[in-house]
Amino acid sequence: MINIFFLLILFSSLLGRIKFPGINIGIHYLLLPAFSFGIISLSLKSIPEVVKKHKVILISISLMYLWMWLSSFMSQFPIIAITYSLKYSTYYILFFAFLVLTFQNTKTLSLTFYYRCILYLIQIIALLGFLEVLLPNYWIFKLLKFPSFYPEIGSIMQNPNQFGVIVAIGLCLSLILEKQNKISKIELYINELIFIISLTFSASGNGWLTFIVGMFLLLIYKIISFRKMIYLTSFLSLCIVTIPVSTQKIGLVDNKIFPLINLFSQNSDLVAPNKKTLTTIIKTGLSRYEIWQAAINETIKKPLTGIGIGVFPEQIGIKVWGGKGYHAHNIFLNVSAEQGIPGLLLFTNFLRKIVFKVKHANSLVTIPILMFLVSQMPDFFTEDYTFTTLEFYFIAAAINYRKDFIMQLEPKIIQSFQKTYE
Repeated sequence: MINIFFLLILFSSLLGRIKFPGINIGIHYLLLPAFSFGIISLSLKSIPEVVKKHKVILISISLMYLWMWLSSFMSQFPIIAITYSLKYSTYYILFFAFLVLTFQNTKTLSLTFYYRCILYLIQIIALLGFLEVLLPNYWIFKLLKFPSFYPEIGSIMQNPNQFGVIVAIGLCLSLILEKQNKISKIELYINELIFIISLTFSASGNGWLTFIVGMFLLLIYKIISFRKMIYLTSFLSLCIVTIPVSTQKIGLVDNKIFPLINLFSQNSDLVAPNKKTLTTIIKTGLSRYEIWQAAINETIKKPLTGIGIGVFPEQIGIKVWGGKGYHAHNIFLNVSAEQGIPGLLLFTNFLRKIVFKVKHANSLVTIPILMFLVSQMPDFFTEDYTFTTLEFYFIAAAINYRKDFIMQLEPKIIQSFQKTYE
């Protein structure tokens, strides 16, 4: 039954656009905590032990949330801040449910099930991306998708950047699971094809950057060879310079070197459907300096309590970029602007506690966590519930990682690992 609740949590995280009839509340705001409580209610016997073992982590995250609420009540825009505080409080319940879930299930079979479910979820998102390329106005996207960024694809996530980062993480997860004999080579090859092409169609510079970071991490952890890294990076590069939406993103749309660009450019609907011209990576990169400066200015103005959670995209971002929904495009700057210096210190303290807990963790949790964090240096994805749900699962799994549990690795690696920590 616990596994069913886990699957329902993953599914519910995708329902950000569906509202309850008659009220303007996303269905996922209620479903996620409800299914999380389902996991907690079935694990009551283990909760005292979980709290005892992880009291430092739980105190740290509790202080974060208490300060978030305090800064929201002291905000100049209390309605906005309190509304966002209610939204983000569902993450607290979700995190605790995952902490209980991964604490109880440390057997190889149970953990493999969870990681495969996450991989299948990312596969579904990526496959929907292919459908979005062919049928961007298909009913499922009108029902589930946030406002369209087409020709950049975001599948049913909030926007193409989250989509690009998630499929990049999905690719690295596939390589790790195949290395540990949890998926077949055929499944890995299919995933490599699907994820890299979907990543290209997202035209997400952040996704491409996260992919490169993931490749280097996999190389450091000896999950892939240097030759394999070059192969995958070359394949992505080839896709980027031949698929119209990505060539437009990197400023090569009028380039005459690549034959496929010339072929597609003959049909303007393929290069820029709906007459939309994409902003190049250089321009989006430079524009981030403006929003970062705005976040620093807000921190200077209200260094103690900040402006309140969720206020930046509603009130500040609109002044910089002319529209609502633009966060500070950096997780640390966003936290400091909205919750002040104390909020930033509490957040970095929580990260420090996680680092201390995961120092013995293996690549299966460490690499995705690092990719989640790196991707939020030029962005801020907390409001995307699918992204944050997966992120919190990996954090909980890393915290509960035990030295006596080792996924199926080569005997030499296992012996080396044991000698290191005995």
